[in-house]
Amino acid sequence: MRHTILLIGLVWLVSSCATVINGNYSQIRIKSDKEVNYIYEGDTVINKLNAPVTFVAKNSREPIIVSIFNEEKSKRVYILPKKAPVYWLNTFSPYLSGYVVDEITGKKWKYPRKVHINMDLPGNSYTPYFPMDSTLLLRRNKIGFNPFSVFLAYHPGVEVSYERLHNDKFGTQISYTHFLARDNEYARNANGFKLNIEEKYFFRSYEQTRWYVSLAGEYLHKTHDAVLDFYTQTTPDDRFYFSERMRIEKTFYSISPHIGIQHYLSKNLVVETFFGIGLRYRKTDHSWTPDNYYYYEDHWDWLDIEYYSNKKETRISGNFDLSFKLGWAF
Repeated sequence: MRHTILLIGLVWLVSSCATVINGNYSQIRIKSDKEVNYIYEGDTVINKLNAPVTFVAKNSREPIIVSIFNEEKSKRVYILPKKAPVYWLNTFSPYLSGYVVDEITGKKWKYPRKVHINMDLPGNSYTPYFPMDSTLLLRRNKIGFNPFSVFLAYHPGVEVSYERLHNDKFGTQISYTHFLARDNEYARNANGFKLNIEEKYFFRSYEQTRWYVSLAGEYLHKTHDAVLDFYTQTTPDDRFYFSERMRIEKTFYSISPHIGIQHYLSKNLVVETFFGIGLRYRKTDHSWTPDNYYYYEDHWDWLDIEYYSNKKETRISGNFDLSFKLGWAF
């Protein structure tokens, strides 16, 4: 009986993620947009440098009350707890028993690590992160390039971009890609370019990171050589199969919503990545193909990229965007 009780207790302990991983206390760094003083649990902290101050609070479901004041105004802020991220790992615990344990111990609660308070905003307003330094946003221009674009198999090229911030929330980016040749069926003797115009809305800015959503319009024109499989049919029962090198012309019009992130490695150096799913109008043409040449798929495949990429047709298709850039802000 004793071994059974120990075993049940061990299973409950191991399966309750917040109880095991989450500590009893949270360390909270608080910062304001102005030079202020703080009162927490009856203690006054003088902060004349407008730098973050650190408090330690025992985790609980109750809010932390911090009073903030300077010579001009005062404000009381209730910092609310939130569920610790590890709490949701209890989904994988046996019979979801971890949720029960964390409810009993109360260790599912955790206070935000960073709190920023704007003295001019009314009510209990704060953000659970420090905003970006305004001096970074004064650099309205950014030039960038994609270091991986030259290594792509499908559309290899040299990609450069220019971004202009209109204000703290909106910006426009123009990207240009000059295609390079590659010895494959997508880029042999390739010529052409891709032009992309993107309107961005930055909806959240952390200390060094900005999240944005955007809408991008793209135009692509490209010609290249490819070895295509054809057959001719002289009689209903007689076909002649062969391969021949052809010149292919592609024209794409795409529109895609994106979600992306910019991270400032320094005041000037910025890394950026984004992804998006949209729609594409594509027209693919084979130059100088005789009427009796029938393009075909020489082997069955549920997703033969080479066949569908070089197939002569005009259609609407899906478009998946994924990119990475290095930029210099100035």
